[in-house]
Amino acid sequence: MSGKLRQSPETGEDVLVRSLQSLPEDIIRCIFAYLPRLSDKVHLACVDPKFRHIFERWARNQKNILDAEDVELMTLPDIIDFFTVAGPFIQVLQVDCASFEKESLVVEFIVEFCKNLEEIYYTNVADEFHYRTIMAKSTKLKKVSIDCIDVDDVLTFDLEANQDLEHFELAHGCYSGKHLCGFSKLRTLVLRDCLLWNSGEFGIPLKSLKVLDLDDCCFEVSNQSLFDKITESCLELEELSFSGSDMNFEVIAQLPELKRCTLKTWMTSNELNLGFLAQLAEQKGNKLTTLHLSGQFLFTNEHVRYLGQLSSLKELRWTNNDVLEDDHFKFFNDLPLLETFALSWCGQVTDLGLMRLLRKCEKLKVIDLTDCELITNEFVINAIACCAKSSLDRHLVVNSKGTKIKETMLSHPEYLAYLNHVKLNFIDK
Repeated sequence: MSGKLRQSPETGEDVLVRSLQSLPEDIIRCIFAYLPRLSDKVHLACVDPKFRHIFERWARNQKNILDAEDVELMTLPDIIDFFTVAGPFIQVLQVDCASFEKESLVVEFIVEFCKNLEEIYYTNVADEFHYRTIMAKSTKLKKVSIDCIDVDDVLTFDLEANQDLEHFELAHGCYSGKHLCGFSKLRTLVLRDCLLWNSGEFGIPLKSLKVLDLDDCCFEVSNQSLFDKITESCLELEELSFSGSDMNFEVIAQLPELKRCTLKTWMTSNELNLGFLAQLAEQKGNKLTTLHLSGQFLFTNEHVRYLGQLSSLKELRWTNNDVLEDDHFKFFNDLPLLETFALSWCGQVTDLGLMRLLRKCEKLKVIDLTDCELITNEFVINAIACCAKSSLDRHLVVNSKGTKIKETMLSHPEYLAYLNHVKLNFIDK
């Protein structure tokens, strides 16, 4: 042997690293963008100081998402490396709270290193979950979504330090409403399929609230006081979704900025309050552009007359209501802006009713039908003729899932004609 030390043979990894080091920065940035998981990006960043510097510059302009499950599978040294490199750039956290082994450890690292968290999405949440402490330790949260396992899970959490909170969503939980008072920037509040106990004390001093969704919620007591708070405090509310058997429709009509409204009832005998529609009609719909009615409302000609005067409406949806009839469409003369009409599970409306609607509402662009069994090919043929004769160059899309409109209509001579402006869809949108 000579007196010189032998050099270790170069490994494939060394060759790869040297090859990557020779690449220009824009190509390395593309590699970071291509790698699917944040942990993969961090592994590359840890290979060489050049890669880490490029990662840091690249990550500052990205919306970096951490799936907690990825970290749970790492060893402790890898967890340390991961959060040291990526922690300051993580803005979105996704956590499936069903089963974890290292959740306390991961929470400590998130609290220590992820100071710029803006969004958190929790799923499979129970009463006690370690990850909730992150909300109390964060200061920049703008959006929080919590999906519980069971409606009996009573949630307690602290968001007080996050005064920039804009969006809060809770599904399938038990909630008192106390934790969301006083957030001046909160724009969206969604409580879906929740048990709202102490609803008489439900706090909505949310003057900037734009969207309020209380869909399928169960109130422990009468919700009259809640409606009063909504109309007194939420003067900028633009979108309201509510379902239940104890609605105060007239109070809803007093919201001055309301544009989109969804009302659902669980009671087959519930009557849609005439005062609600009368007040809206008197204001010519005010600013209301979207109205969705769901459930077995008792609906008379007088109701329809008022509904037909909501001149600002662009979208009208009916769901699970079997009382709408062909004659009701005679009263829709004053819906000049209506562009979308949706009807589902309605067994009394026929081709005649829809043609009345199409002739009266000349800006109608979409008719969305689901499980309306009396609508047939004849409606499509008549709609083609109606649109062809119009001087407004009308185009119409008909979504016809669950109707008697057959797919053979797609090869019908009228449908294939050059002047046909009607498009048929037979699947979900």
